[in-house]
Amino acid sequence: MSHYFSRVQLVEWPQDMALLGNLARHGEAYRDHALMWKLFEGEDVARDFVFRRNVVFGRNDVYYVVSARPPHEVPGLFKLQSKPYSPQLAQGECLRFDLRANPVVTRRLDPSGPPKRHDVLMHAKHSYDGPPELRGETVQQAAIDWLTSKAAAWGLSIVRETVAAEGYTQHKLRHRQRSIEFSSLDYQGVAHVADPELLRRALLSGVGHARAFGCGLMLVKRVG
Repeated sequence: MSHYFSRVQLVEWPQDMALLGNLARHGEAYRDHALMWKLFEGEDVARDFVFRRNVVFGRNDVYYVVSARPPHEVPGLFKLQSKPYSPQLAQGECLRFDLRANPVVTRRLDPSGPPKRHDVLMHAKHSYDGPPELRGETVQQAAIDWLTSKAAAWGLSIVRETVAAEGYTQHKLRHRQRSIEFSSLDYQGVAHVADPELLRRALLSGVGHARAFGCGLMLVKRVG
């Protein structure tokens, strides 16, 4: 069954500026979440899309969306380009990947309490007790360790020495008296297809946590 890959950009002068202003008050990640739902309004189903916002210098940001349903046109708000998306993958194939992820580790800090998710980078930073000048390198390695530990479940074999991890951002959302905090990190690198079906599922459904807020969409391109 085919999905859809869409490129979405806010028009230069959106008709409903009040809507954008109101959404922005709750944080960028919530604004993006709410805007993407505009593409799928009118369907009484759970979220079945993942997305990512890319900053475009001098222009409105671009959103990439992978969805199980075709998105709706929203005149006066978006410019929309959409096409069927059914990744064709081969065992051993070499790919360049780009992923915005929410890297977390689950730990039980209180023996009597439930396990909780913790930001991988902050956990590594606070757990480190070595020379101060090596703390940054240790945190960076923890970020890459997280990626390589997850990759097999996504059908990938990561070429570790090619991986760059940058753009670490902490997000805070506020809506209806509820506060949500999470972090995101951008990964780029080269990998080989270890399991075509697992990777296909990862490309269509996204990976990791915070997918509702712009994390988890993996973009790939064949190398050579």
